[in-house]
Amino acid sequence: MSTNKEHNYNICNTFKEWLSTNGYRFNHKFKIRHYKSRGFLNIYFENVTPEIVCSVNENIGVDVDVYLRRKYWDSLSDFDCAIKRAKNRKYYCAFCEEPQYYKTPQELLINHSFETFLKWANEKFTSSHVLELRKSVGGSTEAIIIDTSLPDSLYTERRAAFGNLLTALSDDDPITIKNLDKMKIMVIPIIKGKGSHGQSGMERGTDKQTLDKEDGKVT
Repeated sequence: MSTNKEHNYNICNTFKEWLSTNGYRFNHKFKIRHYKSRGFLNIYFENVTPEIVCSVNENIGVDVDVYLRRKYWDSLSDFDCAIKRAKNRKYYCAFCEEPQYYKTPQELLINHSFETFLKWANEKFTSSHVLELRKSVGGSTEAIIIDTSLPDSLYTERRAAFGNLLTALSDDDPITIKNLDKMKIMVIPIIKGKGSHGQSGMERGTDKQTLDKEDGKVT
């Protein structure tokens, strides 16, 4: 399968053009820093905890990841798009089982990735949401977003899935299995300054992710 990079669809520039007329639709003000030579840009939302890093990658689309003390923790969500051109000369995402077709790659990116990211960000970046970070004794990490306005029991299955995955990867190691219930947990409000951190076993990271400033600038 060909990559977006091979066809140079200028995903970052398409995103910035879309943002110039749609940025007001985000619930939070933002700044972007474009690292052109490295093929990505980062979006910094005002008042959103800096552990959440939103980026647009020239090769794939939009990703939302978690970094703690400059170290990668987990992926929260992605709005990736593998652009392909069909026999009907229209464009679609090769990742989709039932793809929709668009006249241009720009229309595909906007509807498939950018609009869905906007909707996700407005739903998740609120004062009722928190970022829950989990770390196993063996060092495996997970991040999930919790809506505190909903019953906590709704997330029981999601949390259990992490333990089940660790069990599957343990190769029946008795030490690993014994320590599965000794998770270190940290809870960080999505909106800075809202609520308590509910820390358990880990300290909240105070350092914002450090990026190479020589290549980028805030626009």
